[in-house]
Amino acid sequence: MNITLNAERIQLPDSLEEIDQYLYEAGMTDGLPVIPPTEERVLKMLEGVALPADFEVAALPPQWSAATVEAIAINAVMAGCRPEHMPVLVTAVEAMACPEFVLLGVLASTGGYAVSVMLNGPIRKEIDLNCSNNLFGPGKRTNAAIGRALRLIELNIGGVITGVTDKSCQGWPGKYTLCWGENEEASPWAPYHVEKGFENNDSTVTVFAAGSLCRIGAGWTTTGIGALQSLAYGMRPVGPMLQGLGNGARPLVVIGPESAHQIARDGLSKVEVRKYFFAHARCRFEENYHPDSGEKLSFEDMRKCSTNLWPDGTVSIADRADDIAVVVAGGPGRQSIFFPANARSTPVTLRIDPAIKRRPI
Repeated sequence: MNITLNAERIQLPDSLEEIDQYLYEAGMTDGLPVIPPTEERVLKMLEGVALPADFEVAALPPQWSAATVEAIAINAVMAGCRPEHMPVLVTAVEAMACPEFVLLGVLASTGGYAVSVMLNGPIRKEIDLNCSNNLFGPGKRTNAAIGRALRLIELNIGGVITGVTDKSCQGWPGKYTLCWGENEEASPWAPYHVEKGFENNDSTVTVFAAGSLCRIGAGWTTTGIGALQSLAYGMRPVGPMLQGLGNGARPLVVIGPESAHQIARDGLSKVEVRKYFFAHARCRFEENYHPDSGEKLSFEDMRKCSTNLWPDGTVSIADRADDIAVVVAGGPGRQSIFFPANARSTPVTLRIDPAIKRRPI
């Protein structure tokens, strides 16, 4: 198989330290050491996907540069990916570039949002993705490398540069890497991709605009409603305030398997869980919003221009119950995670096309 690579070649000393320093000073890394993307390594990475090297998957903002398969492979090498990760990366880049995801708004925001990549279906097992204990932490190469590769793609193809086009005030560690999977085997409910109309045996990629996560414990309750109360109360200080006054935020709630089974045991479906969060994960308008400009807006004026400020004076974490994503992931323990959302970004789920896999994984 003959593949022609189009990327610029740079001759550097045969020293990992010197190569890494060069790439760092050129602004091409995330600050951590990278694997040099030699021609041999890039060609090996391209073996993982049945697409031409010059095939353009998407144009990524803010530079609107072409994310070709070759360019994706170069960043995959730098991040420590394996060839079998390429179909996930290609699909994730395609999802990120969908207009409804509003990638530019996600990456340039002062709120410091990260692109969270969730996998569903058989691909999780095929590439050894962590969906259980410490899935948002260290330990598994697949989670760490895929998430990191996407951040490098945002940097080196899209041009998302800290302090220049990435205006995050503080940022958070999820901006380094945030790839994970739903723990479908430990869930009492249908997985996320099935809810979205895909088949159970489809492999999918979902991208979310994720604010800094908030851990919520529910260890002192033995009932499903008690777990829901703990979760809703934990979201209240963060969700409504971060979302702002509406504009369609779609927050993500990752419920630990133990709490999920408590809730399901009491006969509650995912639909009812979302409705509960919508009704109870709210704060009073005056607790978080203090207009102090010269032109004072009345509550009624604010309500007219808002989509989640309700007549009773409360602000909810979403405009509708259906806008709250609920998935099950993690290991044993009554712990859950809440990801506040960017107000204008809609999560996107795409199927990984089996035809782009070069060979069985």
